[in-house]
Amino acid sequence: MYKANIPDEIKKQYKYAIEKAREDRPRYFEWIKNEIEIAINLINQFDKIYVIGGLGSRLIKSIPTFYNQFLATYDGPDKEEIQEDELLQNDDEIEILLEYAMNIATATPNNNIGVIPTQENIEEIYQQLSKIKYNINFWELSAENPVGGNEFDHWLRTNIMQDTINVRGDGYQVHIQEIYQEIFHPFDGFLQQYYGFDSKDIYNTILKLDSLVYSKIGNPFGSTHSHKRLTEWMEEIGEELIMETMMKTGKHFIRQFTEANPDLYDELAPDKVFSHSLDRVESYGKVFWVLPKNTKESMIFEKLSLQFGDNNIFFEPPKFRGFPLNDTLINLKPLIKENGKYYHLSMNLVFRNIFKITEELIKSADSVYYENTFKGNSNSNSRDNYIEQKTKKQFEKLLPTAHFYHSLKYYFFENGQNKETELDILGISDDTVYIVEVKAGELNTKHRRGAMKGLKDRLKETINEGSYQCHRALKYIQESPNPTFDYVETGTKRTLTIDKTKIQSYFKISVTFEHFSSISANLKYLINSGVLSPDFKWTWIVSLYDLMIFADLIQSENEFKEYLTHRIALYDRNDIVFMDEIDILGFYLKNKFPLGQEEKNEIIQIVNYREEIETYYTRMGLGIPGIIKPRKDRI
Repeated sequence: MYKANIPDEIKKQYKYAIEKAREDRPRYFEWIKNEIEIAINLINQFDKIYVIGGLGSRLIKSIPTFYNQFLATYDGPDKEEIQEDELLQNDDEIEILLEYAMNIATATPNNNIGVIPTQENIEEIYQQLSKIKYNINFWELSAENPVGGNEFDHWLRTNIMQDTINVRGDGYQVHIQEIYQEIFHPFDGFLQQYYGFDSKDIYNTILKLDSLVYSKIGNPFGSTHSHKRLTEWMEEIGEELIMETMMKTGKHFIRQFTEANPDLYDELAPDKVFSHSLDRVESYGKVFWVLPKNTKESMIFEKLSLQFGDNNIFFEPPKFRGFPLNDTLINLKPLIKENGKYYHLSMNLVFRNIFKITEELIKSADSVYYENTFKGNSNSNSRDNYIEQKTKKQFEKLLPTAHFYHSLKYYFFENGQNKETELDILGISDDTVYIVEVKAGELNTKHRRGAMKGLKDRLKETINEGSYQCHRALKYIQESPNPTFDYVETGTKRTLTIDKTKIQSYFKISVTFEHFSSISANLKYLINSGVLSPDFKWTWIVSLYDLMIFADLIQSENEFKEYLTHRIALYDRNDIVFMDEIDILGFYLKNKFPLGQEEKNEIIQIVNYREEIETYYTRMGLGIPGIIKPRKDRI
């Protein structure tokens, strides 16, 4: 926990900077546009595969891998021999800047093929893009309140836009993989019928892309990936045919392998699997070139790719040409195709968008099927129904001593009428009731660009509606002498009556598929913005992905109730700053609760407490042995 007592002088300087930015916004806007044009010209004067490759190589150095994570934990006698460039190179901006560069580069044709930039040129482009990103963030921060809105609407709009600009993933790979496969498996027949491949093919192909790039990097990690490709090729071709070809042509089996995998071939060393340094710009054309192995992979690569010039929508409208939040195709088509070759230049972009990519394939094939069968509630296997069932399973894992029911109906007297209404999930343990609503609504591109009416309407449909439904169910339970719910289990209608004499505490929980952590953390702002009714605020709002983390790490119902008690109390404080639910979980696991009384002019920043949790999931996903699951510290 970091207590920030911000000096008055700093506050004055910040206020002055905001005021100056607001004084002449047209001039500031034109300056930003000019800086974007500089970036466009810097990128376009070179072969853009190598420009993007230069930034892509920096991203590779900043991504946790089995190799750099093993080295980070290695404690052998020769650990001093580990080279600095073999370790993880932290760079908080590179993923954002790389994707911005990809957007700019793919908006126009690649007119300077063969003009190779230097590392100094790539650094200049990196710094220019970083300058634009910083000023776009400040431009939005210093904007006036939205038309007809207030300072809280401005806060809401700014937070959503900065989340979008700064790229935040929804969850950890192990959880994304689990949910992806479970959501899309029921629709594999549909995908197979229309495209000739299914969600498993899409997932396996996307997962393979990184390995194809790593296999050409000149370090032990790259060697393991190239060796894997070699053994797969040998199993596919067969030892007998390899030997027969060697006898007929005199070609060594390595040469046969590299000729079949030309991205690993070098004419100066044809009998060697060639690898490259990420610091050598000339090698990027080979490093990021990825080859499909079979017909299915070829079809998937084609669906995932665009060519230079295809993304011209990123330069529209002309007034906002090249602004980071413009529409783009690269989220759905993250591979670049040039002269018949495919390039995988951003190691995170494809996997981060795997849900959008697969949903778009279903929608493009049949929009009616997408809306009525894939989404909605009419199909028992729909995405929306799955999210509710998955939420129930996570609570059952988190709280195995409680019993959870779903799709319950009850009668509630409201506005002079006795209405039948529903509750998604109800959990009951020995002395506690958990009232749970699940919302599958997501933000679209316009919402993420700060279109206030649509954004606030969608937040009302998710955050406010879920909180209201929890509030309504709790009110029914508290006001009814014998609260009764009807539900169906194994095809039989059943009735549940809550014995309130045993209940000591109630918790309201709204689970969302969209990750709202940065805004749902500050319910007072949502109330003042008109998104959330003040009557419903005592609801824990959590994403399904974050709930999966709690189900993994919380050890008992007592721990969970203790966490919720402290967590919900934060809604009533004015001195807390945090941007992520998992920071609060990490804070709790470190025994930092309870907090003291609020102090004037003092801000408590709960940041970086998720690092141990992130390290755990990263290393678990990489298969590193001996990792220890984070647990609550014992006093």
